[in-house]
Amino acid sequence: MRPLPVLLLPILLAAGCVGPANRTDGKLPVKPKGKAPAPVPVIEPVAAFTGKVVLVNAPLKYVVVEGVIGRLPPVDQSLYVYRDGQKVGVVVVSNQSRGANFAADISTGDARVGDTVRSD
Repeated sequence: MRPLPVLLLPILLAAGCVGPANRTDGKLPVKPKGKAPAPVPVIEPVAAFTGKVVLVNAPLKYVVVEGVIGRLPPVDQSLYVYRDGQKVGVVVVSNQSRGANFAADISTGDARVGDTVRSD
């Protein structure tokens, strides 16, 4: 008689008795049918700009907007002016800036000190 099959038989039987979850009730885990995995949400950083009008020069049609240092909008970007939640005008960013303040030309509508400027 050969010793190899005699030694392998108990090892194979013992390996078949150990389940992946080592359950004691004898049942195997069952995957739910028909349910697809939930989609993973995509998180994107917000690139919107928000500022406040601090100076208005109506005859020359420009405003000075106070924003956040390091997060100024690019030159020639259109921003929308809001007053009490209503859109009242559009301004275009010019290349004059100092610190957190920048100038913008009024293209349509009007602006007052205290209005909110946003990129939508």
